[in-house]
Amino acid sequence: MNLPKLPLLLTLLSACTGGAEPEATATDPDRPWRLPGDAIDSILPMEVMLTQFRTGMDSPATLRSPAQGREELARQFLAAVAAGDSTTLSALLVNRAEFAWLLFPDHLYALPPYELDPAIYWLQIQASSAKGAARVLERYGRRSLEFRGLDCVRDTVQFVTGPTVAWAPCTVTYRGNDSTLTRRLFGTIVERDGVAKFMGYATEF
Repeated sequence: MNLPKLPLLLTLLSACTGGAEPEATATDPDRPWRLPGDAIDSILPMEVMLTQFRTGMDSPATLRSPAQGREELARQFLAAVAAGDSTTLSALLVNRAEFAWLLFPDHLYALPPYELDPAIYWLQIQASSAKGAARVLERYGRRSLEFRGLDCVRDTVQFVTGPTVAWAPCTVTYRGNDSTLTRRLFGTIVERDGVAKFMGYATEF
């Protein structure tokens, strides 16, 4: 079944802005950050950019997610896709406050020599997430999907300090339409204090 693209993109982008995440646009969507040496010049110091980005947002104590752990997160993702449930898909994403207070300060892009404006990175994450989710829903929305397994690689590049653990790339094995497939249907998974969320919905499609 073909689902309308524009309303979905607007819905996800709106959800990301108010609460819900990646992923950055890059040649390799599994690695949306740049390699050491690709310095990013910034006029403002990181402390100022972070303060501006956090304006109007309270600091969350930790990530809030309906999923405890990576496998449960992947299961809920597949269930939401099968149901065409964009609300749940948004809830499984890191939201703006979580990104601003918990994740970005420890991210590679927040540190020298990168020091990327968090507002710019957040917009990149939203754009690629909306695009990725739209493509997955177009292919699999409102179809039977059965979770079979999840395989992730520990990512030690994105978060260089702090308690956040990142996993990327991740592939999910599922059964649908009498076929068993293994695909990369989402981007980085982040775990913190036993809670798992998606950093973004960049996909191989």
